Amino acid sequence: MKTVLLSLLILSINGLINAQENPLEQLSHYIGTWGPPPGDPIIERDPKLKDLKVIDFEWGVDKRVIWSKTGIYPDGEEAVVFSEGMITYNPTSKKLEWLEYQIMNEILFEGEYSVLEGNKVQRIYTVYYAEGYKEIPYPELEGWTRKFKETFIPTSDDGIDWITEAWIDGKWVEHGQRGVDFKAVRDK
Repeated sequence: MKTVLLSLLILSINGLINAQENPLEQLSHYIGTWGPPPGDPIIERDPKLKDLKVIDFEWGVDKRVIWSKTGIYPDGEEAVVFSEGMITYNPTSKKLEWLEYQIMNEILFEGEYSVLEGNKVQRIYTVYYAEGYKEIPYPELEGWTRKFKETFIPTSDDGIDWITEAWIDGKWVEHGQRGVDFKAVRDK
């Protein structure tokens, strides 16, 4: 009996140590599928988007990666995924690194996540557009890459504000819905 209790104690302690050693656990608040809340202006403008899931985070094996998908929406009976990627901890750089690929437009996103106070999360990344891509944001800038910063701010257990900024002329400027933070709620 003492051996069983000692074994259970050791397993429990190892579980706590492993959780503390896994930097991805810092993102656990964001695991789930997120979409616009009912009545969001994006849905009012286009009611077909009521089933849009803007982002999805799912644990991989042993919680060593987080699989990410962006822009999941129904198209008839089939779901369409706009882009997919992964977040993992790089033991050399000691950073939470992210790589995602936009399937239809062949665009690559590469960056990192940082956890801020108050369970806020920020990702700063570079977007690599194919040369000649017609819808590149800020076409007045040179080159085929753009840098963005997104900040996810929890508003409740199942709600976030999502602020996006672009790096323009040496400073961060608001990007997206002007004057309105994007809001998202987690599916239950």
